[in-house]
Amino acid sequence: MGFAIRADQERNDDVGGSNPQNLLLLHPIGSWPRPVATPSAQAVARMPMEAPTAIPDQPRVPAEVRQLPKAPQLPLGLKLLVGVQQGSTVLTGGLVATALVIYSWTVYLDKTVARSFQHLESLKVSTQQVTTANETLKHSMAQQAESPASGLQPLEPKRAIFVSPAPPRQLVKPDLVEPKVQPPMPHPLGY
Repeated sequence: MGFAIRADQERNDDVGGSNPQNLLLLHPIGSWPRPVATPSAQAVARMPMEAPTAIPDQPRVPAEVRQLPKAPQLPLGLKLLVGVQQGSTVLTGGLVATALVIYSWTVYLDKTVARSFQHLESLKVSTQQVTTANETLKHSMAQQAESPASGLQPLEPKRAIFVSPAPPRQLVKPDLVEPKVQPPMPHPLGY
């Protein structure tokens, strides 16, 4: 007895939709020495469905385990090219990261310079305003001093007071006295 499974992609689960091309027979290895032909759809439909039973008179043969083929060794030149590719990938990543850091630093520096320039311009405007206000104040004070209502009198050379210079003094030499030597401190005063 054998079991068959459908290997098609149709979603039709009836037996009549199966073709011999998409039916696979399942059987233990070594249980049937002769090849079994794939049954037709009508033969599969007529097969009675029985519960699987073990065949006690036939010994079970263990499945043959074959070792997968090993991957072929790459030639030295190809290994070298793979290493160069990996190294260049790492180098490219580092260069991209460095370029991004330099770009962001440049943008930050440009913004800082622009802010400082604006601050300098506002300081220049403030300086001009202060200078203008100072000169305006000086002019108004001069006009008030020149007006007769202020009570100020113009400078006359006759009323100027001249003071004669004092006679020069003698230089006093300081005494050359040795300074007292202080005893050393027993502990520091502080830090």
